[in-house]
Amino acid sequence: MRKLTTLLTLGVILLMVSAAPAGSDQDVQAQLQALQQRVAELEAQQNQQALQQRNAELIREMVAELAAQPINQSADTGITAGYDKRFFIKTTDDQFRLEFDTLLKFGYSYLNTDDNNRKLNVDGSRAGNLDGADPSGHGFELETARLYLQGHVLKDIKYAIALEGDDESGTEFLYSYELSYSFMPEFGVKVGKFKAPFGKQETTSESRFMLVNRSLANEVFNLDRCVGVEVFGELDMGEVKPVYQAMVFNNARQNENAPYVSHDNAVDLAGRLMVPLMGASVEDFENESDLEFHDNPVAMVGCSLAYLNDRMEDTFGGGGTSNYTFLGKSYTDGILDTDGRTDIYQFGGECEMVAADVSMKYQGLSVTLEGFYQHIDVDSGEFDFANTFGTGRNSYDPITGRALIDGYEVDNWGWYAQAGYFIVPKKFELVSRISDVCVDTANDSYEYCGGWNWYLSGQDLKLSMDVTYIDDLPLVSTSPNFYGVQNNSLFLIRTQLQFQF
Repeated sequence: MRKLTTLLTLGVILLMVSAAPAGSDQDVQAQLQALQQRVAELEAQQNQQALQQRNAELIREMVAELAAQPINQSADTGITAGYDKRFFIKTTDDQFRLEFDTLLKFGYSYLNTDDNNRKLNVDGSRAGNLDGADPSGHGFELETARLYLQGHVLKDIKYAIALEGDDESGTEFLYSYELSYSFMPEFGVKVGKFKAPFGKQETTSESRFMLVNRSLANEVFNLDRCVGVEVFGELDMGEVKPVYQAMVFNNARQNENAPYVSHDNAVDLAGRLMVPLMGASVEDFENESDLEFHDNPVAMVGCSLAYLNDRMEDTFGGGGTSNYTFLGKSYTDGILDTDGRTDIYQFGGECEMVAADVSMKYQGLSVTLEGFYQHIDVDSGEFDFANTFGTGRNSYDPITGRALIDGYEVDNWGWYAQAGYFIVPKKFELVSRISDVCVDTANDSYEYCGGWNWYLSGQDLKLSMDVTYIDDLPLVSTSPNFYGVQNNSLFLIRTQLQFQF
């Protein structure tokens, strides 16, 4: 373009010179210099315009690159921070990553327990007169306030830490921690304190429930958090990719951090196998509800096994027992309660458990069925605190009046079935559940529950409500607000707001 302009300008000059009358050489020289200066000015203007256009293109490219990057970046340190569903900090090469997550569950509950016209003591036991507490209760509650720190180190070593507030002390405590590494898709190792791989509902995150909390059967048979080592992996069998988990640990339901000298020397075992079907993956069932709204039906079956052994033989340093408890028949003065009532016993002896589950999802409908079987062998007097159980049948502690059941074998089983359906896809869901616990083939306790979920922003912001009736409460459990008098009915209304960010 500049060459063409220069040629045109020279052409004009030549025409002007040829058409001009003859004059002195000085006049011609002056005209040539003036024209040359004009050509230089025009070229400078063109160069300036081209430079401005190039600068504008560079600025547009820089803005596009910045818009595609996270909120803040430090080139000097190689650290990137931003928000991608959760706040995070990571290195620019993604070798190290830390994510921050929170879970807040705020609710209001109302309960009423059948006390046979007798009020309750403050601790929930029966009152001998009318001076006890009211059999109904209601109030607001911060059910969960938890902070999660999770991510990876050196790309492949993953970690997760959960901190939760203690209602009694008002301080934070280490709720769970885990460190894992996958050598290959088929084999990995995890260490720390986390949920033992037993049961589907217990190992489902509480931020992904269908109803406000877990079922009655799960509260009776779960293993909760344990300290130990787990191996895991996914097996590639073509269209079917089973996932397995196996864990060895000490002491079930060990939510407190205790040194090993406080344990018994027995080794406990738990394992779980999950088999996704119909083109599904395990991730399809992370939520109990069909929040993903699957266009095609998907299914998964699972099974779990556990073995617990709590004996005092070879105990080091006077170590105690686990926190595991089990349900047995209620005995008074060594005589079986003819009403078929249940009692709670501290675990001692051996326990074998098995569980099986099946789940299905399709276009907003989700259904889950899970069953449990438990065998407790309370025998030989070799376990710790044996005097609590006595040395023979039909005996009792004259002070506490509790049965001494050494030598007994207890068989318990239970199940739950729950379903949910979105009447407004991914927004409003109706849910229901029925659960049953049978204590030693003699006493049944049923849970009936129904409610709804309003997903304001998926699981990150959800409002839930359900109504529960338990005809014969076998145990008091604080997490789902199963308070009341044991072996009596419980009516419970729960409303809960769940918030994550």
